[in-house]
Amino acid sequence: MLAILNVTAPFFALIACGTLASRLKLLPENAIPALNTFVLYFALPCMMFRFTLETPFAEILNGKVFFAYMAAGLVTLAIFVATYRVAHMDRAQEAAYPGLAVAWSNWGYMGFALIPAFLGKEALPIIVAGGMADVFVILSIALALAGSGGTGAREILAGAVLRVVKNPMMWAVVAGAIGSAAGVRLPAAPDQLVRLLGSAAVPVALFAIGVSLYRPGVPVLRAEVMLITGGKLLLHPYVVALVAAFAFGLSRVEIQVLVLMAALPVAGSVFLFAERAGSDSESISGAILVSTALAFLSFSALVWAMGVSLGP
Repeated sequence: MLAILNVTAPFFALIACGTLASRLKLLPENAIPALNTFVLYFALPCMMFRFTLETPFAEILNGKVFFAYMAAGLVTLAIFVATYRVAHMDRAQEAAYPGLAVAWSNWGYMGFALIPAFLGKEALPIIVAGGMADVFVILSIALALAGSGGTGAREILAGAVLRVVKNPMMWAVVAGAIGSAAGVRLPAAPDQLVRLLGSAAVPVALFAIGVSLYRPGVPVLRAEVMLITGGKLLLHPYVVALVAAFAFGLSRVEIQVLVLMAALPVAGSVFLFAERAGSDSESISGAILVSTALAFLSFSALVWAMGVSLGP
């Protein structure tokens, strides 16, 4: 277990550094948008492009992984929405964003950093295939549910589709996949540029997460926050493990990657969607903070429980 903590601790320490820098006001007010712009439009797309370009095309189009993670996400969403409605006597529409928070992990920033540290580069195409299920299916269904009880459903879905289309990470994956299928290899100078930008993705992304977590006055002890956090760190990984192993019969490494994806904290994008819709964004913001803090121990414990080998 100590060996596992030695791997996870530096990653979460980077998040803590970002939170500390924000708490001590070492960064200007526009630091978060600037950091996110660099990560979203430069560093992460370069990292994902390089990895998909260097991955055999057949491994990128992994339909079983896509549908397994999609099915598990839908089951998790349905279970949590039903539970949330009973606990708070709310309509299904009011439970949609908390349900999305439980079913959508921060695999974009944290998954590409943490999971390959344990399972190697072969985990990357599995993360991509599972992540596409979140982006194209889980997000769309949750937003449709959120808008089903009133006006604006079409606008909400249109906004979600637009965010997907404008997301440079998606286009980086597409470009890398096309290059992989065509056997393209970059010349020396562009390849070095892509590698330099891609190597900055992990530390800057984790630091940016930490900076964004510091929000004075965000509630962390509310029942809704604890319910969302518990669903994210416990329910989602458990459902993914059952669905991936017994319903789809995935390989051991595929199961491990998808379970670890599900065990990551709440994705920050959920807060943006909830805030835009005027939903209970405070509870989701609190769940992002609490789930990120607790994931250091819960993620490490899950790695240990699954018997993931760290090698010699």
